[in-house]
Amino acid sequence: MAKPTSTGTGRVRLKDVALAAGVSPITVSRAFSTPGQLHPQTCQRVLEVARSMGYVAKQRPAEHANKRAVIGVINPQLNNPYFHELACAFSQLGESRQMDVLIMDSHDSPAQEAAAVDRLIACGVDGIILTVISADRRYRPAYFERLEKAGIAVILVDREVTAPHYGGVYIDNLDCGYQAGMWMKSQPIKRLLILSGPSDSMVTIGRVSGLREALAGSPIALEVHYGDFSMAPAEHFLNERLKHPPLPDALIGINNQITLGILAAYRRAGLPLPEQPDGPRLFCIDGIARAELLGIDLPSIHHDLVTIATQAMDLVEDALRSGSRRGSRQVVRGHLHLPGETG
Repeated sequence: MAKPTSTGTGRVRLKDVALAAGVSPITVSRAFSTPGQLHPQTCQRVLEVARSMGYVAKQRPAEHANKRAVIGVINPQLNNPYFHELACAFSQLGESRQMDVLIMDSHDSPAQEAAAVDRLIACGVDGIILTVISADRRYRPAYFERLEKAGIAVILVDREVTAPHYGGVYIDNLDCGYQAGMWMKSQPIKRLLILSGPSDSMVTIGRVSGLREALAGSPIALEVHYGDFSMAPAEHFLNERLKHPPLPDALIGINNQITLGILAAYRRAGLPLPEQPDGPRLFCIDGIARAELLGIDLPSIHHDLVTIATQAMDLVEDALRSGSRRGSRQVVRGHLHLPGETG
């Protein structure tokens, strides 16, 4: 396989891919525009070479000097109201800033996350706003190197990793836990159960640490269960836990999906629902969207998703404008919402 020549611009050209793959430039072009015209093995080889070199296909007309920037947004769970509302905010901000926004869902799958990145690279996006599927800071899939080769600015949202990126916007998880703990400390309770995410998750570590700090010196008996951030595992654990007294007289769901699992488990067990007469106290970090429509008004931590989206879009624009490889790390503090309050 021939070695591609250097362009001196940092961007790999179509003819560089053709030389490396041992095919003509028109074959490379067809692999991206009309792959059905090529033999499947040829098409696959060209796409693999292009991906390894960080080639970005030019799919937008070159004559548009004032072209709109194209930003890709990858979320791990668009069926989670938190990420759905965040995606809506990105879409609205993109329109107001004359930027096209492509939104993709990785479905909490490493393979689908990588595929989404590759599709956005092939689309020639100018930047990517990414919430990775893992809350482990050491998470470093190979696509980060492909994005770096392609010169595409990466902005992280919500989950921080050490892989190459321009900047990020994160929730103040320690403060979330501290506010939740201080509220719970003021309640007349004896046994508190915290349902959390994985023990090695930075989100879990921050929120549980804040809770422990707030509850330090309190006579409240604390039980922490480390599990998963989704609804079903939380419900499954609590289905079993509720069979073994003494039952907690208060619970904290570390995020909205876990809190939904708590509510489902109590309903399945036929016990008084949390925050209902004779039911336990329940605090939800992240809040449950539209919960008031179900007659549920829980104390919670609410996050300003428009602010988070705005700061992420600001970082993207700064990266495109400056061409710098390093931006800033921004932290957004949540606010305590109590039953009966609006907003």
